[in-house]
Amino acid sequence: MPNSKSSDFQLSHRKRGDTLYFQVSGDVDSQAVRIAYWQEIVAVTRKEGLRKLLVVDRKKHTPANPEELAQLAAMMQSHSEIADRVAIVEPTAKFIAAMEHAEIEGREVGINVRVFNRIEDAERWLMYGSSDEARHLFT
Repeated sequence: MPNSKSSDFQLSHRKRGDTLYFQVSGDVDSQAVRIAYWQEIVAVTRKEGLRKLLVVDRKKHTPANPEELAQLAAMMQSHSEIADRVAIVEPTAKFIAAMEHAEIEGREVGINVRVFNRIEDAERWLMYGSSDEARHLFT
């Protein structure tokens, strides 16, 4: 599993089938750090060429505020073509509401992103999609 370390975060990734799994950890939680590790996720995704991403974020001491999420979504919009689906796993229940806001921001700029509390649910969505997506195929 290749790893990347900066003084503020650690990012590891591995391939599993047609999905890239990322794990983000570290002690510093700031907008600059979020932007840095998402830029690295983009670079790895481009290099590996897989179009499904599962990101487990274990960094949160304080979740991003709505303005920071909007800024991050706007930055990621220019990279939306690299992935078909992006699943973000937020294992800390008290941060789910903030991450749901991140999902809304991402979808508004054209990123097919979903937030989950469990890895199993994220994997299922990456593999099969959702009933909402299937409904759009036939309309």
